[in-house]
Amino acid sequence: MRFDMFSDPGPAKSKSHGAISMLGRTIAAAAILVLASCGPEAPSAPAPAEPELSSDYQVTLKPTLTDAGEVDAIEVRAVLDSELAPGEDRLQLMVPIAYVMVTGIAERTLDLKVTDRQGEIPLSFEDGEPVPGGFPYFRTFTAERGVSFPVEISYRSLVQPPNTPGGPAFGIRPSKGGVSGSGAGFMLYPSNTMAETSVLDWDLSAFGSDDPVGVTTYGAGRVEVDRSPGQLVQAWLMAGPAGRYPKAADDSRFHGYWLGDFPYEVEAELEFTEHMYQFLGEFFTHLDPAPRYTVFLRQLDTPPYGGATALYNSFMLSRGPAREEEFGQPGPRQTFVHEMLHQWVGFIAEDHGNATWFNEGLTTYYEYTLPFRAQEISYDEFVAGLNELSERYYANPGREMSAQAIVEVGFNDGDIRHVPYVRGAFYFADLDARIREASQGERSLDDLMERVFRERQSEALTLTIESWAAEANKETGEDELARVRGINIDGSFFFPSKNAFGSCVIGEEATATKENESYETMVWQPVPDVDPETCFSGSDLD
Repeated sequence: MRFDMFSDPGPAKSKSHGAISMLGRTIAAAAILVLASCGPEAPSAPAPAEPELSSDYQVTLKPTLTDAGEVDAIEVRAVLDSELAPGEDRLQLMVPIAYVMVTGIAERTLDLKVTDRQGEIPLSFEDGEPVPGGFPYFRTFTAERGVSFPVEISYRSLVQPPNTPGGPAFGIRPSKGGVSGSGAGFMLYPSNTMAETSVLDWDLSAFGSDDPVGVTTYGAGRVEVDRSPGQLVQAWLMAGPAGRYPKAADDSRFHGYWLGDFPYEVEAELEFTEHMYQFLGEFFTHLDPAPRYTVFLRQLDTPPYGGATALYNSFMLSRGPAREEEFGQPGPRQTFVHEMLHQWVGFIAEDHGNATWFNEGLTTYYEYTLPFRAQEISYDEFVAGLNELSERYYANPGREMSAQAIVEVGFNDGDIRHVPYVRGAFYFADLDARIREASQGERSLDDLMERVFRERQSEALTLTIESWAAEANKETGEDELARVRGINIDGSFFFPSKNAFGSCVIGEEATATKENESYETMVWQPVPDVDPETCFSGSDLD
């Protein structure tokens, strides 16, 4: 299951739940019951010395273990040394109530205590209105008096229980003696201060002498980040006796970490992913050098298992126990490529419904074409992948749904939610064919995207539907805005050009059947007597 790049839509409208001095009494009572059921913490080494504060916001994460050696919570200690944003008179702290189908986060945030030099700071809280489709909404704590900085914040966040609603792997889950998830799935953060730099550190003393790792998207161990506290939480994390790639410390810009048992050789799959990382760094020239990148893999014994989702400079793949037929097979390499591609494709500046055709559609187009161009998959595998793409679009019950209607479905139907991915992929493949035809083979989608990515990166271009259409019009001379809106926003059914995937493959309209239902599709076949290596001629890498 794939969930892909996630952009937080931000907090929703709030409703008051009254003033309290800490978390509600019912939450405190629940904490007593839960903690009473856990055994004492495992024997631990002395805690590391407290590092000197060198940023506006410093947070230390300390996983705790049960007698059985399973992580049950992460204790958080933070120091905020900043000032309130202009116009603000009371410190506010936010924690998700739900975060992309991970529910109950605020209720699992226990023993919250906020203090300054005057002592404990009383807090009230407001809960945001639930957001349709499983998207995030938040609990906001507000100080009931003025505060003096620095402010100390401490709390304990319990792991996400098993058998809760399924969704991306944002929740913190125990696995093989360690823990993993995302900061957004458990961390509280100050939301109305001027804090712009953060430090994240670990206390791994609960793991004893097992050579544990404490790593996030931003790096291993203590990391200093030029990001606000709210941005700091948008990161994957893993702690405990995790596997590492490469095994020895080096200056590589690509790293991988994993917890759990996988049916494939993790090192071999990460080696493939590193090869694709290097290829993407050469293919896309707008990020030079290629950004440091980290892959997180976790295997869980109980649902929800998660899926694959990309965040800044990293992605997490979360899965359940291995199935017998998976042993001896390669890992989900196509998924690895897709998630990593998000780093280069990035975003278009539109709301979620109006952006997915670009953010995910262009990524999906490259997912199905670049491994072939990198010579990591065979010609036959390339053609088979295109026919899989056709089935994902044309056999999809949501193939003619509008972007807005798909947003309203949200995470409740995975097939429909992925329509913009595959529909967008065909749009970009068709655009490539139209650019080649208009330029008599002198230019391609590669040329357009190189220019657009560079201008976006330099902030010379704010990429919206309208500005995208204007840039594409320069290549095709057509009304690209009408085409984008018709296909990707309104959901008009269409077939791409029969030459949409290069000179070595041709598409033919056909009728197919799936589950006793017939549907119109496009079948892709090799072109006889055409050298596959010339399929995408015009790129320096082909």
